[in-house]
Amino acid sequence: MAKSPDSPDNVFSQWVDLPDGRRIRVMAYADGSIRFRVDGAPYVLAEAFLSGSSQDKAIVKLSPGKAGSAAHRNWMADRLDGGGLDA
Repeated sequence: MAKSPDSPDNVFSQWVDLPDGRRIRVMAYADGSIRFRVDGAPYVLAEAFLSGSSQDKAIVKLSPGKAGSAAHRNWMADRLDGGGLDA
């Protein structure tokens, strides 16, 4: 598949291995944008924060979900040998 001429060039790409076996890929682009690719879906967006101070920071938190959510049930089922919460 050909790259779109409007897509920024990828200038950085690094995989990070987490202790539980999941992997995160961090990518940076020439236009200043950043992209994260996370194994082990599904996730829900749990937090998105942009500070407005002189030391600006952006924080994004992904979570397997709160109790009761489909994302949480799937995450728990994967870790309980497929038994899930309803088994």
